[in-house]
Amino acid sequence: MEELLAIIKQQAAVNQQLTNELALLREQVAYLTQKLYGKSSEKVAYQPGQLSLFEEEPLPEEDADLPR
Repeated sequence: MEELLAIIKQQAAVNQQLTNELALLREQVAYLTQKLYGKSSEKVAYQPGQLSLFEEEPLPEEDADLPR
């Protein structure tokens, strides 16, 4: 009977360790998902000469390329 109680205690400790590890991994997934798909991942890089789909003021270097 004592042997079974020792096994139960050991399994409870392993269960707690795995629960803690699972919580940590879930936090990591949430952090990395936010980092990958969050607002900061949608940065727009300006490329000279590329036309815009939106009405925007031309940048100074765009004006320099136009003939006068």
